[in-house]
Amino acid sequence: MTNIPTLHNFTVTCDFIYFFKVFNAGAMLTTLRQYFSPFARRNEELRLLEIFRPLYVVLSLLGLIPCSIEFPKGKQDCVILHRSAFNHSLCALFTLLTVYVFFAIHVHQVLTSRDDNILVDDKMAKTNYIIELVTQLIFCNAAYFCAFRRKYLYVTMLKEITRSWDDLPYVNRGAILGYLRVKINCVIFGSLIVLFTTLMAVTYTGSSSLWKRILITLSFNLPEMIQFIVVSFYYVLVLTVVALLKNIETHCKMLLRARRSIKNNSSKVEPGRIPISLSQMQSVYVKALRIKRQINSVFQAPILFSLLQCFHTMVSESYDICQGLLYQDKLSTHSLVECSYWVTLQLLKVYALAHSGTLLKSQALRIGQTIHNIPTNGDDDIKLFVEIQHFSTLMSFQDPEITIFGYFPLEAPLMFNMIAAAAMYLIILVQFAKAK
Repeated sequence: MTNIPTLHNFTVTCDFIYFFKVFNAGAMLTTLRQYFSPFARRNEELRLLEIFRPLYVVLSLLGLIPCSIEFPKGKQDCVILHRSAFNHSLCALFTLLTVYVFFAIHVHQVLTSRDDNILVDDKMAKTNYIIELVTQLIFCNAAYFCAFRRKYLYVTMLKEITRSWDDLPYVNRGAILGYLRVKINCVIFGSLIVLFTTLMAVTYTGSSSLWKRILITLSFNLPEMIQFIVVSFYYVLVLTVVALLKNIETHCKMLLRARRSIKNNSSKVEPGRIPISLSQMQSVYVKALRIKRQINSVFQAPILFSLLQCFHTMVSESYDICQGLLYQDKLSTHSLVECSYWVTLQLLKVYALAHSGTLLKSQALRIGQTIHNIPTNGDDDIKLFVEIQHFSTLMSFQDPEITIFGYFPLEAPLMFNMIAAAAMYLIILVQFAKAK
């Protein structure tokens, strides 16, 4: 007789049950405050990775993270449960199998059904519809393949984040983590809930049949939400690197204030007055940039396919809107809203990806500006002067830029370039379109 996995061994289910244990009269408000409050209580010790636990539960249920993570109190490192990889693999397999099955059914219906007049009348619209399904499927394959192919890089990256955060403990880090907690659990996680709700509302308020809505839900909406969750996970990891750099900047400012105070009092530096040296900050900076490179390596393939899907969807949905407004009299209000909504979703993804790189570079730039303002007092501070020069040289070679296989960076101009390119292709398609 085969052994059936028990609930105790199923770590993903344990994470899910954790949230139901806290829903009693006394613990509910405490838990909500723990995960959604920007202010840390005096006896509350925030940890860098634990604040994204709600998002982590969603990642675990979909199998988008290769192993379970424990967040033990009183320890620096998170605990990676390697034995849970099988359970996460089952979640990933079930999700991918669902997408594959309904993808095949949906494509078969598009090619054989005669009920959808818009797709039947316009071969270009039908082709774009199938290509959009294919790009969603390719992204899901890339996301799950990279998650499990680079499982050990995930483990190294998460442990490096916690260790690097605890290397610089001499300032009030509750303000940094409180702001980060609100950004992750309120803005990012809240946005995922709003996106899921509006996506289902747009799908189930049309005039299509129930079977067609189910097909759209499991072959379009599910891959789209997987894509948003992966982009959110990438964005959260970038925010943790930004938090590490912000911690370095705070320590640099502490050193700057101490040096200015010493300079104004015309006294020498007292041993032990400044707990963290510039070389220690430099070491943490190197670790933070190494984590950035690991994030880049793990997510660059899914991001590439996500951008391809975003570009195609922006062009195809805009083309459908133009076709309906210019050459068709049967474009319904719901179809117009649905196409516009899908274009907006792609713009949100491109904005998040572009903003992540810009945020990282701007934070690194602030560190450079701070260390260049640290005063030195001639011959007495030769060592500090050399450390500043070495840190500056290292920053010029340790590039904080996030690139996609070295072809293009994820920065603010990415959104402009995507919109401009999509507009150019849309103009070409509309010019060649024939009036029905």
